[in-house]
Amino acid sequence: MSARIPIRGLYVGSLLLLLLSLSGCWDYKNVQDNNYVTAIGIDFQNDKYIVYTQSLDFSNVAKQEGVKPKDKVPVWLGRGEGVTLDAAINNIYNSSQLPIVWEHTTAIVFHERVLSQNMKSMMDSMLRYHEIRYSPWVFGTHVSIKELFAVNNTFNLAPINSLLHNPMDMYEQQAYIKPLSLREMLIKLVEPGATLLLPSLATNSKQWFKDIKPNEQYEVDGIFVIDDNSYKGWQSKADSLGLRWINSSSARTALAIGRDNNKHQVLLSMETSKWDIHVRTQGAVLSYTIKANITGSIDEMLAPLPESEIEELAEDKVKAEIKHTFKVGLDHNADLYSLHQYVYRQQVTHWKRQGNGRNITLSPGDLDNIQVKVKLVHAGMSKLKQK
Repeated sequence: MSARIPIRGLYVGSLLLLLLSLSGCWDYKNVQDNNYVTAIGIDFQNDKYIVYTQSLDFSNVAKQEGVKPKDKVPVWLGRGEGVTLDAAINNIYNSSQLPIVWEHTTAIVFHERVLSQNMKSMMDSMLRYHEIRYSPWVFGTHVSIKELFAVNNTFNLAPINSLLHNPMDMYEQQAYIKPLSLREMLIKLVEPGATLLLPSLATNSKQWFKDIKPNEQYEVDGIFVIDDNSYKGWQSKADSLGLRWINSSSARTALAIGRDNNKHQVLLSMETSKWDIHVRTQGAVLSYTIKANITGSIDEMLAPLPESEIEELAEDKVKAEIKHTFKVGLDHNADLYSLHQYVYRQQVTHWKRQGNGRNITLSPGDLDNIQVKVKLVHAGMSKLKQK
């Protein structure tokens, strides 16, 4: 006669089996038990790569939610060096007291000295770290990266809330040089005919103050130009204004115009709605046409100009900026508008005949046709005169 197993015993046994199948948090770590790298800086000196890391004290940052911090949020910097980029990154591990997590990196900064190296090879080495995503913002700089990463943010906020880690907020408010992601950078490095324009990150201590003491802040002051994996130099923001009309963004940008070289009679707020670049061939000669349709509104009017004249003056100003940026780029032997890329896309037979683009050159007269149409959609509080 077989022994009966009590029903209660079956319940208990089944429960124990279920508990054994549940996963547990055996390797769980508190947020403060890891070193979270939020920014990476790369330099090159004395034939060695130097890597800087910026890490935040997340245990301190977490306490700030809903409350403005009274004290400066601490920033921790790491430094490693080596004959290769990989060796420099591994050198950082030597004295780290916590496991380093790279998945929260939101910014990568390249010093000008490293831009003369083989960027394609260097990026291949970096992306072998599977934790580094394609989403971080990328910048170039003239400034010491160590000093750049230690900049104090306004209101004692964490650096993660700054232009370094979140440039789109500032760009959407005032668009000049478009932020660039790591994914976009890699595309520009390998795409035929494309020119990489790396935003130049600097510091500005003349415009913001804590009480009466200058407070250094981040600023994008120009671009670093890399064409065909070759560094072509730096160009100021003032010389790069034409680029703002040749991008897919509809962010706000200011344009000051006036009669008789008076630049400040009317201040416009512009948005690029549509643009296009077309390539024409006449035998072995290439020419390029840029078309831009731009909408705008009036922010300030210091002289009573009619609407049609404002639009005409704005069109002339935009054309002048596009031409100026193109010519300054030629001084650096650089194709700032990536015109060669449009040759590859629209005239691929010509591209192949010219050594896959290697024999195609640019001259000031090649950009012979710039068509700009400006339409005012709002006059603010101003009443416009009609001709």
